Amino acid sequence: MAEHTAPAGWTEEASRAFIDDGAVFVPSRDEQIATLVGLIPARADEAFAVVELGAGAGVLARAVLEAFPRCRYVALDSSATMRARLTETLARHQARVTVGAFDLAERRWRAALPTPLRCVLASLVVHHLPAAGKRRLFADLARRLEPGGALLLADVVEPTGPAAREAFALQWDDAARAQSLALTGGLAAFERFTRDGWNFYRGTPDPYDQPSRLDEQLRWLRAAGFATVDCFWMRAGHAVFGGWGPRNGPHTPTRSEPRRQSRRGPRSRATSRRGR
Repeated sequence: MAEHTAPAGWTEEASRAFIDDGAVFVPSRDEQIATLVGLIPARADEAFAVVELGAGAGVLARAVLEAFPRCRYVALDSSATMRARLTETLARHQARVTVGAFDLAERRWRAALPTPLRCVLASLVVHHLPAAGKRRLFADLARRLEPGGALLLADVVEPTGPAAREAFALQWDDAARAQSLALTGGLAAFERFTRDGWNFYRGTPDPYDQPSRLDEQLRWLRAAGFATVDCFWMRAGHAVFGGWGPRNGPHTPTRSEPRRQSRRGPRSRATSRRGR
């Protein structure tokens, strides 16, 4: 795919900061990753294709590649810093991985996605599109997925009003503070989170951040042609949600299959690490 630079509003400095402190900045990152992995409509031993938009440092990609040892993975990111880290993180899986550059708002890369395509993942990236851009993205990806395929997102969402905004802001601050102490033994990372304005729900949002309400996005997924849509996890304004194509829905293992976790939602906890 053609080379792209990171779009205005997201800098290579921001990429480096996120690589260093993402485990602190993202609320319950482990749970979000576990939920996304558990919702992929495939058996552990299947060969299939996955595409991740905004793959960042590769933490989600690594978890998927380890859970599905026969899947092929296309990891796309607009940041050169993130792509370099992706290549490092996924080095042991390099035979099954393609790392590429893309511009989320453009549509040409969507036509170049692999076929057949079982699942598209997007973590903390789709909120950079305006409402119309999200609707186009959902529709374009619905057409690219194989029957029963899934589009699964983890992203910040627009609150429905001031009370929800304040609740999200407090929850995110609390999560970042607790994770800073738990993961680093101190509050320096939390202070960077506060100082550099990572909490979207505090102050004046960057115009680059354009989250939409969760109920709107579920409606747009249905309009795009996804037969089953739902939200499976939510905390501090971060939601894991998505849709499946019209054949069946999320795959449910048979009794003869190993059950990694419920396909119906995030009832278990995991220890994998979460990435952008």
